Amino acid sequence: MHKIFAKPIFLGKKVVFLPQCHSTNDELVMLTKKSQLPEGTVVYTDHQEKGKGQRGNVWVAEPGKNVLMSILLLPKFLNPQDQFFLNLIAGLAIVDTLGQYFSGQIQLKWPNDIYVNQKKISGVLVESNTRGSVLESCVVGIGLNLNQNGFHVPNATSLLIETEIEHDKFDVMDFLLRDIEKWYLKLKSNRKNEVLAAYHALLMWRGEKRLFKSSEQEFIGEIIGIDSYGRLVINVQDKLKSFGIKEVEFVR
Repeated sequence: MHKIFAKPIFLGKKVVFLPQCHSTNDELVMLTKKSQLPEGTVVYTDHQEKGKGQRGNVWVAEPGKNVLMSILLLPKFLNPQDQFFLNLIAGLAIVDTLGQYFSGQIQLKWPNDIYVNQKKISGVLVESNTRGSVLESCVVGIGLNLNQNGFHVPNATSLLIETEIEHDKFDVMDFLLRDIEKWYLKLKSNRKNEVLAAYHALLMWRGEKRLFKSSEQEFIGEIIGIDSYGRLVINVQDKLKSFGIKEVEFVR
């Protein structure tokens, strides 16, 4: 059974719960094709069989233990080239929500991951539908490790592991939708500089020299930030270079 989320103004007022599905993003996209849904519609599930991440990766989560949801936004006020801001505000909202539960280090790893104490706790995947020069709709998918107590990969964590307390999934989702709505309304008010400043303040490894890989070549560079297209800007031998999502990888 699900409830209507109380804390947000308009997000989460229409809710679809699926005990299990392939992907909440896919389910919400299909629903938008069948009927006209209100902005803020939420699809969430206890188990995703084929949860999706960036670069075609799969998001693996233990059934019933985590937040797995997708939100419909209708950001027609944004230019299609600015849709990366939806990734930014989702990440910032997750940071705000997590900050209510513990005081550990929380950072945003470009392009769409949230890290706690150098371990991944959450990821975002935004899928957009454009018509000409109009951004018709966007589905924002969020996976947040909540009450899972073990992972098959070494660099993952959960809110349970970090706090040693189990958390109510619905309460966390309620806070998260409120925080997404807060940042979304800032974006809608054209406060992009505020969003960018907040993102850069939390950008993981910013100002540090790291090893990257691009076009099968490894190189040392310093993360400067992101540019006006959402690309990662790296200082490589005193030259600033911008990289898209599929153009660079972090090595260490």
